[in-house]
This record gives sequence, structure tokens and C-alpha cells, in this order.
Amino acid sequence: DLKATEQIAAEAERRVARVRAGLIDPAEEHLRRPLADHLRDYAAHLAAKGDTDKHIRLTIGRVAALLSGCGFVFPLDADPARAAEWLSTLRRDGAPMPIPAGESFTPGEVARLLGVTVSAVTAALRRSGLAATGVGKGKARRLPRSTVEALTADRAKGSGPQTINHYVRAVRGFFRWLVRARRMGANPLDTLTLVNVAVDVRRIRRELTTIELRQLLDAARASAQTFRGLTGTDRHFLYLVAATTGFRASALSRLTPGDFELHADSPTVTLTARFAKNRKTKVQPLPADVAVALRDYLVSKPARSPVWGGTWSGAEGHGAEMIRIDLEAAGIPYAVEGPDGPEYADFHSLRHSYLTMLGRHGVDLRTTQELAGHSTPLLTARYSHRRLYDLAGAVDRLPSLVPTRPSDAGAAPLRLTGTDPSPAIPILNRDTGDAPEVTSEKDLGVIAGVVPGVVAGGADPHLSAPMYMFRTAESDLRQSPQVLETKEAGADLHRPASTCISTPGVTRTPDRRFRKPLLYPAELRGQRSLVQERGQSSDPLPATTPFHETRTRSPCLMILPESWVAEK
Repeated sequence: DLKATEQIAAEAERRVARVRAGLIDPAEEHLRRPLADHLRDYAAHLAAKGDTDKHIRLTIGRVAALLSGCGFVFPLDADPARAAEWLSTLRRDGAPMPIPAGESFTPGEVARLLGVTVSAVTAALRRSGLAATGVGKGKARRLPRSTVEALTADRAKGSGPQTINHYVRAVRGFFRWLVRARRMGANPLDTLTLVNVAVDVRRIRRELTTIELRQLLDAARASAQTFRGLTGTDRHFLYLVAATTGFRASALSRLTPGDFELHADSPTVTLTARFAKNRKTKVQPLPADVAVALRDYLVSKPARSPVWGGTWSGAEGHGAEMIRIDLEAAGIPYAVEGPDGPEYADFHSLRHSYLTMLGRHGVDLRTTQELAGHSTPLLTARYSHRRLYDLAGAVDRLPSLVPTRPSDAGAAPLRLTGTDPSPAIPILNRDTGDAPEVTSEKDLGVIAGVVPGVVAGGADPHLSAPMYMFRTAESDLRQSPQVLETKEAGADLHRPASTCISTPGVTRTPDRRFRKPLLYPAELRGQRSLVQERGQSSDPLPATTPFHETRTRSPCLMILPESWVAEK
């Protein structure tokens, strides 16, 4: 067709003219290239950036699976609606595939049935703890029918939300790279959103408590079993370093004795950038007791060889299998039931335990994030677990808002400061030593500091200090209701800070005469002389002389019960 040929020639002339004028869009030529070619260039870009081979393999595989499943061939074929539909199909459960007749199968037969490799079947057995019969891991090993049924049922399940998010992040990163490289004008899949992973968590890790960590370390040290070249002692120190540094398994397997600085004032261990997940050098401080324990252990290790080298840290789940053996020896369950399903204590749980211990001992989130090496505090928060008793202990630190008497509820809803005049509180009779008489539940509520009729749930009442612990000073002044509010987490008693009493019209406590024994403040403990108030004498007393009535200006006193002093 002559007219069509002329139109094509005119378009070619205009394109050449734009090229000569420098007005050509570089993305125009790239849009004609298949996405498979761009994906190969993207893999080379990730390798040049320094990403690990595992990360590159997973990312390129996910992007290629989505492009193939959606039928995207060229960049302009990308459609967010089709991509979202394909991702939704991954989440749907399918029907389990039929199993041939027989009571046992070889790993190769199961792999062909599931459409995976034999190593994938072996990893699934370790991860799920499924039974297998036979000796070794070769042809002599047989998988019972119940195990094969469990594997096929797991294979038929749809992908979890976390897996879907991995696909979304991978494909969005690929198309964003196309835009940055000026191969596309805009990212057509930028509207794909992440899925809420909390609604369907397939594998939940739990933290180990301090007691469980100690039991695990003791069981590993006493173990005579060698796992992939690691003896019981090796595993003991491996778990110890993992639980006190938070390093991942891949990082721990690359540490050498030269990476440890154990004789400095602040012991540290250094993880080089090429072995770190974020490709940044990490200098992690070590607890002093851990550094002392590592000194003798690392003496016999080659300076340039990995301390815990071997294949235990691979992606096949050997680390989970290793720690599971020591957990069973320590009597610690590998999986426990949680509110959202089973919670597992695999090797990565040691990192969860490290960050959780930091949070429970008062380390702020920003410092914990720095120790973890995370880019955002949100990621750190996912590693730091909080149980109900943690929340209950935090609530117990709140100041008591319950008035000491029902009549004060309207006038003074908060506790008095201790310097303001206040009505008297029933105290111990200083002459007879008897407690005040309680004639009704109302009186009991006043003494205990709880308003009668208020339901406290499962929390213990905020009690005043037990009256038998001390006698009041010899004074007709009223006792201050001030209490000590700085108790540890989980405390259920708010005790008065002291028995000091304010004099009417003043705000400071004057010197006071005590009839009961007391310990002197720290600056006076070394002296062998006591001032005898009754005799007005300053003569030194022998070391065996009992405590006498004394006068002191120190605000720091320790009041002792009579029974303890008499016994001593």
C-alpha cells in the first residue's frame, strides 16, 4: 500500500529528526524490549549493589512467577488489576492431590508427587517434625502414609499473607527500578497494596524466658551429641552469643576469634559488612560475664577460621533441627499454643529473646533498634514480645488514684503530698503495741487504702505499710499518709517511705528522738563511738555494747523489728 508506506516513512523521518534534535524519549526504545530482558538487567543491578545470592534468587524468582502468571510480556502489558487477581489466587486453598496406594514411600516418590525436589521434602520434614522410618537419609529412608498425607495437605494450602507481601515488594521494586533507569515513564504496579499479616500468621516465633535460656545452655553443655561438627560445648557458646548479641545464624557462622575483643573495658564482637544483612559493619557490645566465659573457649580456636562454621546455618532448616534437639534434652517444648496458633522456638527465636529481654529491662526502643540493626522501629517492635504479665507489671507502676478514705473522694481524689495537714490515719498504739480495732468493713477499707465497695478485679489492693514493722515516733503529731510510689514492676504493696512526721506550720521534718534501735547512715558506720543521749556522755562504747537511744540528723534511716534485733 503506497499510502501506508509513505506514512511509515514520514514517521521514521520525524523520529530521526527528534533524535538529531535531542528530543527523543529514552524509554520509547525500552518499551519495545521484553520484560524478560529487563529482568536479567535487574538481576545484574542487584548483584552490583551487593545483595546476597539468596536474596537475588528469591526476588527474581518471585517477579518472574508473577509476570508469567499474569501474562505480562512487555512493560506496557503490566496491569495492577490482573496482578492483584493472580495474587489472590495464590491465597486460595486447593484440593489435596491423590496419593497412590501404599503404606510407605521413598523421599524421591514423595518429591515427584508434590512436584518439588528431594531436599525440599527433607526440609519440610525437619520444619514440621513429621515422622520418618528407616536408617539414614537416602533410599533406605521411608515416609509413612500419614506423613505423606500431611505433606500433601500442606501443599494444597494457599499462600499466607507474608508470602503475598514478598511478591508485592519484589514486583514493585522491579518496576520502580525500570522508572529510575528511565525505561518506563511511570510504575503501573505501584498501586498494589500489602496484605495484613496479622490475620493469618503461618509460623509464629516465641521468645525464650531467662529460665528457659539457662536450661537450654546447661543441656547443650552437658550433651555428648555432635551435630554437623558442633559439639555440646560449641552449641552452648553458640546459643550464649546468639542470645546476648541478637546476631542471625548466617552471621554467627562467619564469626572468627579475631572478631571478638574480650579484654577491653567494653567487650565487643564485630560483624563485617559483607556478612551483615544490611551490608553495614556492626560492632556489638558484649556483657562482661559473657566475655569472661568466652576467653577460655576461644583460646583453642584457629584465629582465622569460623568459630561455628559448617552447614548448620543453611536455609534447609538445620539450625531449627539443632536447637530442637537441645530443647528436648532441657525439657522445653519446641512449640506451644498461643492466642494465634502454635508458637515455635527455633534458632531465630534467640534473636527474639535478645530483643525482648532488652525491652523488659527498660531499654528504650531507639537503643534496641540500634542494637538490632533494624532500619525502622516498627521492625524492632515485632521482635520484642510483650505478654500479659509484662502489661500487668507496667500497670502496677501507676500511682494509686484510690483515696485513702471515702470522705476524701470528692475533695482530694489524689494522694496527699505528705507536707499538707490531713486527718489522722489509724496507727499502731505506741504504748501497748496493739493494732487499731477494726469494727467494720469500712474501717478495714480505710486502713488498707481501698475505698469500700470498689471492685479491684484480679489486682491486689494498694496496702499501707504493715503496722507491725515499726513504731511511731514519740510525738502527738499526726502521721503523714505519704507513700513510696516507686516500686518494681509487679509490686502489689505501696509502703510509706519513712515514719517522718511534719510539725504543724512547717514543711520540713525536725530532728527526732527514737526509742527503738536503728542503723547509722553509711558515713557513720565505721565509727566505734556512739553518743549516749540518756547519759549525755561522749565516751567510746565497747564493740559489744548494744544499740542505745540516740539522736541523728541523717534523713536516711533503717528501722529494724525488735525480734530481729533481740535475736542478733
